[in-house]
Amino acid sequence: MEIREVIKHCKSGNQLAQSILFNAHYNQMYHLSMRILSNHHDVEDALIISFTKVFSSIQRFEYRGENSLVKWIKTIVINESIRQLNGKNKINFDEEEFPEYAMTTMSDSELYDIDIEQVYNIIEALPAGYRMVFNLFALEGYSHKEISELLNITESTSKSQLRKARTNIIESINKTKKNGNE
Repeated sequence: MEIREVIKHCKSGNQLAQSILFNAHYNQMYHLSMRILSNHHDVEDALIISFTKVFSSIQRFEYRGENSLVKWIKTIVINESIRQLNGKNKINFDEEEFPEYAMTTMSDSELYDIDIEQVYNIIEALPAGYRMVFNLFALEGYSHKEISELLNITESTSKSQLRKARTNIIESINKTKKNGNE
């Protein structure tokens, strides 16, 4: 069934169409929410609420291509994941400025030995504020202005959180590589 047809049937309350839409986007939205919440149970809660919102407000959705649907669902999932994280008071945005020169870097040759699963675990272990800004900026493509509006923080706080996240990730990778080579 074509996506326009699925949306049309979802708008009429067809449960089969809703199931098709849910199944088509569940994995992507699960991973998106997991990058924000880092807890399977919280992610499941966020997705249930998110898809409930998707189906209850799909009447107002205006189809402008496949990407418009994915972006709309992503926005709902991100907002709900952030709402859940805020509700648990797990976000702490460290407001102190982080000097630009303190940024740790890695050369391209150092990146070849990195296990992607280790990197994922390192990102998941970041403090919530760092992790959320890093994921929104680096993985979802949001600008610092968009992040600041979404999280109700300043653009400079968003930039600072990103620098701290990157530094933390690189230092953790270097520590992991050093411990693995001993």
